[in-house]
Amino acid sequence: MTAPIPKFSRKRQMFLLSIGTFCVFLGILSLIPLLPDISEDLNISKSHLGWVAGTFLIFMALLQVPFGLISDRFGRKVLIFSGIFIFGTGVGILSFASNFITLLFARAVSGTGAAIFFQTSFTMVGDMFKYQERGRAMSVLAVATGFGTISGYSVGGIFGGIYGWREVFMALAGIAFFVSFLSLFMRETRVEITERKTTSNVLQFSFDMFRKRTIVFITLIAMLCDMAAIGASYVVPFFAKDAGITTAITGLIFIPHAAVSSLGASFSGWVSDIVGRKKPLVIIAILGGCALFLLSQIPPISLIIAFNFAFVGLCFGPVVTLTSTLLVDEVVKVDSSIIATTMGTFNMVRWLGSAAGPVMAGIFLEFYGTRIAFILLSVTVFVSVLLAVGIKEKREYY
Repeated sequence: MTAPIPKFSRKRQMFLLSIGTFCVFLGILSLIPLLPDISEDLNISKSHLGWVAGTFLIFMALLQVPFGLISDRFGRKVLIFSGIFIFGTGVGILSFASNFITLLFARAVSGTGAAIFFQTSFTMVGDMFKYQERGRAMSVLAVATGFGTISGYSVGGIFGGIYGWREVFMALAGIAFFVSFLSLFMRETRVEITERKTTSNVLQFSFDMFRKRTIVFITLIAMLCDMAAIGASYVVPFFAKDAGITTAITGLIFIPHAAVSSLGASFSGWVSDIVGRKKPLVIIAILGGCALFLLSQIPPISLIIAFNFAFVGLCFGPVVTLTSTLLVDEVVKVDSSIIATTMGTFNMVRWLGSAAGPVMAGIFLEFYGTRIAFILLSVTVFVSVLLAVGIKEKREYY
């Protein structure tokens, strides 16, 4: 059985996980403000470009369970390194893309790396922290997500506007390779279980968890909110471009969104350790859904867009923090040895929702325009509110 990790080492682990999370989100979100430029440069339609964004998320979703299983059986550290390295490789390929097929391939490679990294990073937190600390620990990764998101939008919008989108992705690939090297200094956190389970047993025990009402509901909530948040992120650049807003300013519009997502995740994680997970989740989903609906009603002025879109960020960082923490809370009551596999299943469904977001948004844009797209996406968040109200939460202290 792996020895407990000292507090100092846990801080180092969280720092390295945060750097990895920052790097991956930096690479992911840099694409968003550059979508109109890529569409024009490579002559790709909005709906086809939605599939480019969606391909990344589809691969990230479908590979969660296999790599969750591998992580439970063979350890976390090697997957953290591999995930960031593969992600960087995909970003590098993207910088040389000259057609639709190459873009799809590059995003598929990046999605594979992100799948490996994300489910393993959240699982490591579950390995290292108990209930009273877990919400705050999850929120640390959410803060890193927020900073990576802010930096990604800024890098994509500002530096992409100055140097071009290809140069941005070349630089990001180099950063990813450096961070993958840093991850080699992490410690293994997987706990060796005396009673070894077969692969089929691990999968069976993990999938059995999804017969529980709470886990089904939180999985659907995460899926719907991701769908809305990522879909709205796809719509905003086109909304801004139609209003004559430059690429650089569009990148800046996303910064308040990322800041609210990050700070909201940190605060909600901290609060959830005190009052429980359900109440903050319900409030956050309501606020995020209202903000998304208001985007369909506002004038296309950059400051007004930025203010309203900021609160849509509540549908991402805080919801991910609270639902992921709720999942781990439920799993550790039953069997800690299946955390990664169960988290993989949860993330698979969640990221499939994310993948559907830009695909649906691209179709909405083609047929209905930006304002109707915002309304339709807001409906998914309000459905998640109803599910959040139906969660049965039992707090544990151990």
